[in-house]
Amino acid sequence: MSDLIERDISAEEWREVIVNLNPPYRILNPKTLITRPGGSTHRVVDAEGIVHCYPSPETGKSIVRWKPRDNKNPVQF
Repeated sequence: MSDLIERDISAEEWREVIVNLNPPYRILNPKTLITRPGGSTHRVVDAEGIVHCYPSPETGKSIVRWKPRDNKNPVQF
């Protein structure tokens, strides 16, 4: 049994991840966020099916920001 949690993040136009204060890494058209309770990474699957993996913000090694498709509803979770 998997303890992975999938969340729909298709309301985001893009998601940027900043790891260890390096330049932002932008994910266009993110669709699904995959996490695991207590896990140290986040995985994002984009519209093309590409999986992007980065340290979870809880590790203190990354900052996540995004642009919502609907500015009147910026957070969908």
